[in-house]
Amino acid sequence: MTAAPATRVGHSLGHRFFLLLRRLVAALVGVNLVVLAMLVAVTMFAGGDDLTDVALKSTEEDDGPVPISEPMTGDGAIDAPPAPAVVVPPIAAEPPPYPDPFEPTANETQPDAKRMGALVAYVITNYEANSSLTGLLATLPLGSTLMEGMVAEVDLVHHPGAWSRGAIEYVQLGGHLDGRISLIVVLRQDIGFEGSGEPQLTQTRVMEVRLARGDEGEWTFETIASAGGAHAERPADLSAVAAAVVDHERIGLPDTAAWDIYRGFIDRQLLQVMLDIAERTPYSVVVLQTGHSYNVFGTDRVSNHSVGRAVDIHMLDTELVIDSHATTSDFYALAEWIVSRHDIREFGSPWRFPDAVTHTFTNEVHHDHLHIGVHRYPASPGPVA
Repeated sequence: MTAAPATRVGHSLGHRFFLLLRRLVAALVGVNLVVLAMLVAVTMFAGGDDLTDVALKSTEEDDGPVPISEPMTGDGAIDAPPAPAVVVPPIAAEPPPYPDPFEPTANETQPDAKRMGALVAYVITNYEANSSLTGLLATLPLGSTLMEGMVAEVDLVHHPGAWSRGAIEYVQLGGHLDGRISLIVVLRQDIGFEGSGEPQLTQTRVMEVRLARGDEGEWTFETIASAGGAHAERPADLSAVAAAVVDHERIGLPDTAAWDIYRGFIDRQLLQVMLDIAERTPYSVVVLQTGHSYNVFGTDRVSNHSVGRAVDIHMLDTELVIDSHATTSDFYALAEWIVSRHDIREFGSPWRFPDAVTHTFTNEVHHDHLHIGVHRYPASPGPVA
């Protein structure tokens, strides 16, 4: 007797449901096995128990329940332990891009010379971690004798195994005579280790670059007379007036100039004048001693910078001297006040002051900064205004 169609359909549906259920259970078992394998692998690589330890635990703990350190919740269930942390190795960062080269403003005197001097400082302070000092110097038009004499000085800005980015902040004239020129370059140098995109050290250096006229009248590289000096630590017994200058928020001071102060090279009279100027206006210094030629450039006269009694200022707040020659400018008002002081020995600027208390002068070299020289402390010839 044959089964009724409904019975055959029921059996067929039941059979199909059974097959589907069996496949689902098999799939779940497969998934569980994969998850278990992944957990074992993560545990092994994360420093957890290896497979041998797991086997030992299963045989050694047969006499009683496995101790549980986590509290039980719900109906006797045990909270799952947190997933082990996956340690991702850091990705090496690239150094920052090279900064833009220095470009003189429209009012600059000797813009071609300034551009060339800035380029020399730029070349030797922008390099990668695998660069060599001799390789950098080889890019400059140097004779072998001149290169040997420069290596010790330039070595101050080269850090083997590190990358460097040198940004030129300003180029000031230091002297100009007989087809030769001295340029005082202020640059910020960021230094970082290979694999890091952030600098570990930043220094603001004052470099003296010298150029000479070529056969066709163009400026050619002559030498780097100073790379800004060696780093100096701040002494614990730094005088109050010196500390006030270094820490003053209205005085923009290159690290090279701060190192001059730390070494005790700067006269107290000059430090006091610098503080007095800061009471009137914020300003930025180019050079105190290191980074300026020892003699007045092209002469045999020792510069007041070399004996710690002169400072060059190129900026008030955010305004450059070279862009502010009007007698209505803040620079001119400051200059009038400076030349009225009895403790000022000499003052160079874009202007003449024939009735000034102090000796004043102007020339092309001093169109881009204020040069302030003082009498030796405490031998001032008269009262401070």
